[in-house]
Amino acid sequence: MARTFCLLVGLAQLLYCGDVFWFSYKIVTVNSVVIHEEKNIALAMIPYEGKKQILCELPLQNSANLPKEVFLRKHYDTILPCFYPLSTRLLSHNEQHIRHGNDRIELVIEPVRFTVDFKDEFATINAIR
Repeated sequence: MARTFCLLVGLAQLLYCGDVFWFSYKIVTVNSVVIHEEKNIALAMIPYEGKKQILCELPLQNSANLPKEVFLRKHYDTILPCFYPLSTRLLSHNEQHIRHGNDRIELVIEPVRFTVDFKDEFATINAIR
């Protein structure tokens, strides 16, 4: 019974959310030095119906026919600027003392669902809202 349930969950994922991914990002710097960075791309496990909004087109081609998740993780830094206009939070803390200053900046891109379509030599990133 457990095996049947797992197969049903896997089948539902392939049918309904095979190409929908989650994206999130967080970076923390102190005095211009990166002390923490989180890069997250994962397959969405729960189907979601929403409107697609084109974020960007990038000159990327999946010529090696890698699975989309692997390809996206490999090119994470290339697709990151596409998500800046979305739910981005920037927190800046600056403390000044007599002899030194302490500057801490956090950049957080809230989790967002997205799809990627490969056509010709371009990859189109669409946010789902």
